[in-house]
Amino acid sequence: MNKGDYMVHWSGKVCVLKDVAEMNLTGTKREYYILTPVRDQAEKIYVPIEKTEGVLRPVLSRKEALELAGRIKDIEPLLIKDERQRAQEYKDAYYSQDYMNLVRIAKELYQRKERRGREGKKLPSKDAQMMTLVEKTFEEEMAVALGVETGEVKELLETGSMNRL
Repeated sequence: MNKGDYMVHWSGKVCVLKDVAEMNLTGTKREYYILTPVRDQAEKIYVPIEKTEGVLRPVLSRKEALELAGRIKDIEPLLIKDERQRAQEYKDAYYSQDYMNLVRIAKELYQRKERRGREGKKLPSKDAQMMTLVEKTFEEEMAVALGVETGEVKELLETGSMNRL
């Protein structure tokens, strides 16, 4: 990893690698990656260099993002095995560091929102919170990968305009 590289932190925040520094944050001197989330430039995230597995993953490449955009319609929604464990299943999928799971969760939540809407019901607040989190992470990652503004991603996907990029 190099300064200026974009990474996705386990929290779902898309970050830029600002620096690498030796620091004593836990009583032992270690090398840390210093990351800044794209949605909050004032925040700093410190990740020990030797502990990046499962904590950081590279943002999709432009090619991967375009391929994903072309396959979104074919990706199956997340299968919820136990309704009582719905929130936990969303969390497990979200924190898995697998960008395909973001799409699966989003598709499940959109379908659930539509079903509940037909019944005159809203999404439960935990589902709505997860939907917001998934949308932010997905749109930020796609925006960085494609070199567009975050706000443009949804429109590009909805209109099928990705092929003009």
